[in-house]
Amino acid sequence: MLLAAGVARAGDPDEDYLKIYGQIENAESLETGGQATQALAMYREAAKALGLFARSHPDWNTKVVNTRLNRLADKINVLSDRPASASPAGTNVAASGGTGAAGAAKVLQAGAEPRKVLRLHPKAGDKQSLETTLKMSMETKMGEMEAPSMKLPVMKMTMDVNVKSVSAQGDITYELVVGDASLGDEPGAMPQVVEVLKASFTKLKGMAGQGTVSDRGVSKGVEMKAPPGTDPQSRQAMDQMKEIFSGAVPPLPEEAVGPGAKWEVRKTLKSQGMSIDQTATYELVTVEGDRLSLKTTVAQRAGSQKIQSPAMPGMKLDLNKMVGNATGELTYDLGQLLPAEATSDMHTESSMSLGGAQKQTINQKMELSVRLQAK
Repeated sequence: MLLAAGVARAGDPDEDYLKIYGQIENAESLETGGQATQALAMYREAAKALGLFARSHPDWNTKVVNTRLNRLADKINVLSDRPASASPAGTNVAASGGTGAAGAAKVLQAGAEPRKVLRLHPKAGDKQSLETTLKMSMETKMGEMEAPSMKLPVMKMTMDVNVKSVSAQGDITYELVVGDASLGDEPGAMPQVVEVLKASFTKLKGMAGQGTVSDRGVSKGVEMKAPPGTDPQSRQAMDQMKEIFSGAVPPLPEEAVGPGAKWEVRKTLKSQGMSIDQTATYELVTVEGDRLSLKTTVAQRAGSQKIQSPAMPGMKLDLNKMVGNATGELTYDLGQLLPAEATSDMHTESSMSLGGAQKQTINQKMELSVRLQAK
């Protein structure tokens, strides 16, 4: 995963589409944060850009483009009819039975009494260090040729996080710095892969960034600053780190909940060049003051689309399908930004096609284990 995707060529329709998709994600973040007017303006800009894109690239993944255009039209219609005061910051449309903004938590069951409203409340100046450990293995089959299972070395990163400010609305702005990045030993790991990973992964040390998250755990963006001359592999590793960090904070429901409560969060995310629909379910196991323990399950699915080749920059692949599922547990203190401890084990399977008239099918299975530990 850390070696995926090269630099897209200028004027590439894939790159153009991803820029528009980024606009849509920003609009969804604004809507989730209750900024309906700004979200509506950005949805309209994205719809206009996507319409021009469809006319310029009539053969590019028409199913995906048409689906996005329809969803944008629905968003624009809903927000155009909504009074400006109908969506104050923090309103959870999904919880009240509507379609909801992407990333909003929809309560499935409220849990036992006593129930309480869960909100993050770290203070400006709070500092934490988060140690991340990743283990991954892959199996690949190209046509009838099955490659041996490939193990990657254990990857470890330490991120130092400093809460810079907390707004009156509860938005938490933070800075983060990669304190360390190293590879551990893994029996059976291919030496060639280890050397390539080491060359890129260790360059993450010292990289810095900042982000904002609401008091309900909804990320409003994470931006990392890459030093000049950073190679594509290191940038991809940095993007992977952003995904992990963004997912470390659990989204919290609007309503009061108690032990046994369950809520669901649906969103579309970009990963490894793919547009993926994800459904995450959270179960509140225990509540002791500000300390929570949660169980999580995640289901992912990606349909037919064109993606950048993870292994061969400049080569395009046709993704036929991708499915994934994960289970995890985490312990959280609402007075801190990051979890005290979290684990996640994920399995994914994907099918891709490579080539022209005589396409070569590539089937891949991947096991990913992530461990987070606050210090």
